[in-house]
Amino acid sequence: MGYDLQGKVVLITGASSGIGRATAVEFHRAGSRVVVAARSKDKLDALAAELGGDRVLAVKMDVTSESDRTLVLEKSREAFGSIDVLVNNAGWASFGTVQRIPMANVEKMVALNLIAPIALAREVIPEMLERGSGQIINISSVVGFQAIPRMTVYSATKAALNGFTTGLRMELKGTGIDVLLVAPGSTNTSFFDVADAIDAKASRVAETQYTPQRVALAVVASSRKRRREVVLTADGKMITWIRRFSPRVADLIMYGVAKKGMPLSKAGSA
Repeated sequence: MGYDLQGKVVLITGASSGIGRATAVEFHRAGSRVVVAARSKDKLDALAAELGGDRVLAVKMDVTSESDRTLVLEKSREAFGSIDVLVNNAGWASFGTVQRIPMANVEKMVALNLIAPIALAREVIPEMLERGSGQIINISSVVGFQAIPRMTVYSATKAALNGFTTGLRMELKGTGIDVLLVAPGSTNTSFFDVADAIDAKASRVAETQYTPQRVALAVVASSRKRRREVVLTADGKMITWIRRFSPRVADLIMYGVAKKGMPLSKAGSA
């Protein structure tokens, strides 16, 4: 059976721009009540004004802050009731080789891309179990299936998120809670603009890109159809397919992509 989104309470992190913003628009269009959370309150307020009505709540939140996570959940429940769908979308990357990325950047990626989704999932699971229904949707990446050099740590956080999603899905089997994964490939967002480049150029590594709206439509479709795992873009599907049969070939392809799209700086080549 499908999942009816009409009237459902959907909490989306990283909702001020890109995939998160587009996802909020699409869930709202589907009839859901959306809670949009991010650090940029002015952008969230603009989104809320654009959507209009009483089915949207904007809350400033740093997902790596325990107190902020608690606050957004409290405000969500006060406004709409318990959370039906959690969309863990917020993420960040630092580009560079493992030996040169500062540990502070490593820790930030782990905190934002992995620990925060786990923490939020732990918070909403009890109410979902009590209700016997709900969804946790984790936004991963193609590089979570096939790592790319100079994004090695970011790839590792997404691979860990993939593992968390799969394990949690099995833990919650038979409870009525769906645990879903959507893995976009190259998407036309500000991701590369806000990334921190250490010893490798942060640039778009694919010529063909999905729009955030197209990714958002896939997220909503996966929710409605309860699809466990969705990989997006032709390039993304191709590399994950190749890896199943030949990790060596997949490595060679991604090495070439990184060499062309993320060349090392002088610091990285020293």
